[in-house]
Amino acid sequence: MAKLDLNVIGKKSDDQKFVIVEFKGEMDKSNISDIRTVLLDFIEKFSDEALIFDLTYFDFINSEGVGLMVSLYYKVNKLGKKLFIINPQPQVNDVFGLIGLTNVVKPLSSVEEAISLIN
Repeated sequence: MAKLDLNVIGKKSDDQKFVIVEFKGEMDKSNISDIRTVLLDFIEKFSDEALIFDLTYFDFINSEGVGLMVSLYYKVNKLGKKLFIINPQPQVNDVFGLIGLTNVVKPLSSVEEAISLIN
């Protein structure tokens, strides 16, 4: 059974207009339902300008997980906000590329790069 920890990283100051969610572990059929519930609930309450998914420690995702990422992107976009994906591991980025997610959300290399696009 896959395990995924989602950690919301605190901001350094109140004037920052983003939230970072750090993914650690794997996303597959065994945990996708719980992850979907948590992330959709989080996005419904999300009030900042941008959401940054840090995938530095995210090791595996299946096609169903990529579908969830795409739907989250469109949900955030519909709310008039931005979603950034940073530092996906090569194996995760390969899956994103095969499914076409990289055509929708270009992966970035760092939090700083994402922040520069917010401001």
